[in-house]
Amino acid sequence: MALSGGSDSTALLRLAADWAAEQGRPLLALTVDHRLNSASAAWTERCRRLAEGLGAGFQPLSWDGPKPSSGLPARARQARHRLLSEAARRAGAAVVLMGHTADDLAEAAAMRDAGSTVPSPREWSPSPVWPEGRDVFLLRPLLETRRQDLRDWLTSLGHDWIEDPANADPRFARARARQGPAMAIPS
Repeated sequence: MALSGGSDSTALLRLAADWAAEQGRPLLALTVDHRLNSASAAWTERCRRLAEGLGAGFQPLSWDGPKPSSGLPARARQARHRLLSEAARRAGAAVVLMGHTADDLAEAAAMRDAGSTVPSPREWSPSPVWPEGRDVFLLRPLLETRRQDLRDWLTSLGHDWIEDPANADPRFARARARQGPAMAIPS
């Protein structure tokens, strides 16, 4: 599963770890360090401790090399999917769990309304990268769940999460969508 350490993926890790333990199945958490924030190494270590504390395996991944001066979110998303797909294939996994929520659906719709070409997350889809994503599928089991509901649940369990400042940076379309008028959340 993809683990950024944010509230959505932290909640998904908790749910997936419980399921994996009940089913006697292994769970591998994959964290991508995009090398875009000075705190990213500490975030990766925090994800390691969280995953291992819940009985999951852990593998750090990194997007190395020069970063583009424009189109950064799209290139970061492509690099993240490539790295996740490669790691899943090496691990013999055909499915990568992702913590997208109903809020992500609404944000993507708001971004498209503003002229972005960001895709809308689907519950079940093939990996969007080729050839790395060949035979790797993405599963987003939280698409009907609100982010605040996950945060409330995590808080009730004593969990916290990483707040990436890029999520509030108005240079990025997703942050503008989050800060804009109230979004219509799919029902």
